[in-house]
Amino acid sequence: MGRWVLRTLVAAALALPLLAPTGALACSPMAEPPTIADLGPDQVVVVGTIGEKVALGRLFHIERWYNGRIAGTPIVIAFQEGPAVGDCSYPVQTGQHLLIAPEADPAGRLSANLVTLQADPTSEAGRRYVAEAEALFGPGEVPPPITRPSSDPGPAVDVGVAALGLGVAIVVALLFGLVIVAARRRPTTRA
Repeated sequence: MGRWVLRTLVAAALALPLLAPTGALACSPMAEPPTIADLGPDQVVVVGTIGEKVALGRLFHIERWYNGRIAGTPIVIAFQEGPAVGDCSYPVQTGQHLLIAPEADPAGRLSANLVTLQADPTSEAGRRYVAEAEALFGPGEVPPPITRPSSDPGPAVDVGVAALGLGVAIVVALLFGLVIVAARRRPTTRA
C-alpha cells in the first residue's frame, strides 16, 4: 500500500501544473468602433502627447482633459506596449499625438491597450471623438503643468502570476514531502 500512496502523490505532483490557469493569447478590437458614451458616464478622455517611459508606464502630456478633475500634466498611463501578437499589446511611440480614453483601476491608475478607444485627434475619428467628448462633458480642461507626475502606489498583483506562484509552491511542498516520506520508508541495511 505504501508504494501505491507514493506513486499517487508523485502523479498528483506532476499533474498539478496542468491545472494552473493559463492566459489565452487573444485580443481583437471591437467590430464597430465604440463611442465615448458606450464607455460610461465616468470615462475620462484625454488629448495629448505620449512621453518617455517611466517606472509604471509612460508620461502623457495633456493638452485637454474631459470629465473630471486632474491635478496637472503630465500623468502616467501604463500602455501595454509591444508587438501586436494577439495579447492586446501594440507599438507606442514617444511624441505620438493621441486622443485616448484610458481604463482606470480602482486606485485611479490609468492603462491602455490595443482595444482602448484612441485615435489621432486630427484624424476623422479623432475629430468625431473630440466633438463627442465636448458634447458629453463640456469644453474640457487644460491642466496646469507639474514638475513630476502624481505618485503611484505601485502595480497591482497579477492574478495569473500569483496563481502560478501558488501552484509552484504547492508542487515544491509535495515533492519535499515525498522525499521525506521516501527517506523514512527506506529500509536500513545493517552491516
